[in-house]
Amino acid sequence: MKKLSLSRFALLALAFWLAALPVFAESKQLWSIPLKENAKWHSLTELGTLLVGTPSAVVCIDPETGTEMWRRDEFKKTTAFNAREISGTPWLLCNTSDGFMGTKFTLHLVDYLTGKTVWTTPEVMAQYMGTIPVPAKNMVVLVLNVFGDGSADSAGVFFVSYDLETGKERWRSKFAKSGGVTLYPADKIGMFSFVPQMDLSGYHEPVIEGDALYVPYLGIHCVDLNTGAVRWGVEFPKGDAGIKKAYAPLRIAGDRIYGAGGGSVYAVDKNTGATLWKSERISKYAGLLKARDNAIVGQIEPIGDKVFMRFGGNFSNGKDVVLRLPLGVVALDAATGKDVFGTDGVKEGLTNLMVLPELNAVMFADAYNLYALDVAGTVAVEKFRVPIEFKRKMGGGEVAQLGLGALGGISGLAKAGFAQSKARLDVPVAIHRRDGTIVIQGKQHIMSFDPVAKAIKWSTYYPAPGGGLAGAAMFALAATQGVMGNAQVAAGGGVGSSGYSSGVSTIHGGLDNYNVYAAKRANATAGTVMRTYVLTNVEDGKQKGVGLLGIDMGAGEATKKLILGTKEPEYQVDDATDRIFFFKDKDTVVAYQL
Repeated sequence: MKKLSLSRFALLALAFWLAALPVFAESKQLWSIPLKENAKWHSLTELGTLLVGTPSAVVCIDPETGTEMWRRDEFKKTTAFNAREISGTPWLLCNTSDGFMGTKFTLHLVDYLTGKTVWTTPEVMAQYMGTIPVPAKNMVVLVLNVFGDGSADSAGVFFVSYDLETGKERWRSKFAKSGGVTLYPADKIGMFSFVPQMDLSGYHEPVIEGDALYVPYLGIHCVDLNTGAVRWGVEFPKGDAGIKKAYAPLRIAGDRIYGAGGGSVYAVDKNTGATLWKSERISKYAGLLKARDNAIVGQIEPIGDKVFMRFGGNFSNGKDVVLRLPLGVVALDAATGKDVFGTDGVKEGLTNLMVLPELNAVMFADAYNLYALDVAGTVAVEKFRVPIEFKRKMGGGEVAQLGLGALGGISGLAKAGFAQSKARLDVPVAIHRRDGTIVIQGKQHIMSFDPVAKAIKWSTYYPAPGGGLAGAAMFALAATQGVMGNAQVAAGGGVGSSGYSSGVSTIHGGLDNYNVYAAKRANATAGTVMRTYVLTNVEDGKQKGVGLLGIDMGAGEATKKLILGTKEPEYQVDDATDRIFFFKDKDTVVAYQL
């Protein structure tokens, strides 16, 4: 009897243990398609189609069948930066650059559902720098370094506007002398080549409001979208030329626009260009020695009668993600620019600032704590501080109350002597909203936080896969910090809400086709579980290897997994459909349904 009782107890314990294990849905391969050469960049359109750039073409792949929807061989050596989708439309702006050093430029508007050209501009003797879609004005503005005809005013950096319906030039306006705007190495393409491609990818996107285009290339300049005239300009010191997006995105609040340069915040009248105030430099809060060469104002958030700024954080230098010191958060009086709160007590890492209007608070995290600052009073005060701790380790086992701060930071700050394993070195990098909750992410962890209860709902640690993949994970999170934390929706509607009344059949036919595809995608994604995917070491039966785990954002549980079978995988995730596009050996796309 005693032996039987023990057996029942053991079986019961085993049953509880098995019930506690995560239940994984099976993944299956959908299709595979060869690219003929290595992929250099890839992206998903709003409709879920897969765009791939190779050295000699841009290819569009149907995500359902894996068939090649179209291929355009004239688009050679492109980057994701110069193949720009226009939101709310099925259109892709892409350019060709021919001649010595790409001195002959032509712009094409392509329907990315059919691959057909809507229009093509005449060839221009110019170097491509950037594209600014303005669908609310039914136009696109290009930034070109025009070589001219030898006369003084014909050469330089120009804004050139084209009509989205016809491709005809509306206006052109000289902005700066030739070479007057600093360029950055293009992402992925040419970064390590003898003569790298250079463009404006190191800047945040311009801001559009009404008839005004505010560009951040030399400080803040206001361009009239009707005529191209530069209404006014306020120049201030440039960002670090060795780091991409090493300054805060422009912010508009009421009649003001805010920018940053040289370690200070500038408040400018958006209508006249008058500088209303300039804040103290970061050196006031971090000390002259720390702030002398490295000070970067990475984010500005105007909230009510205050302007919050974050200095320092994670940035890309085109090869790696680096943590730039000093680190801190300052609140300024919006009327005067005088500080009403300041701290340089941030330790070993700093996320973006996340505005929580429902709580009158601004939230951020360093390596040790989650912080919220109250924005309602005359001075900003700390509303709460919650220590960061892990609750669960991915793949079973417990990591109880493991503070991230004790493990060090990123890019040379890691204190491996304090860590049980170098694979656990991690700090928060980005905070964003996801499905109504606050999500804090690092290279090796995800946390869900309830700001009302001031409690971590769940937190999960997952081992880094090692090698160069740790850097790849940081690139993704640094992008999250920039996009989720700093994004500002430009004013104005889409093409359909801006007096768009063209009779051009190709344009309207394309929009009708877009709406059909959009409806199909909405139906396909209805009711799907909100998930995020992390790159880590995955076990599937007897198989082990680098792969992806799909984390249910409601509970923090891993419910999907896929082994990719290579040490440094290149992949694209469609979160909406739980579909993975794996670039096997970089020259073959394999689609999996998880």
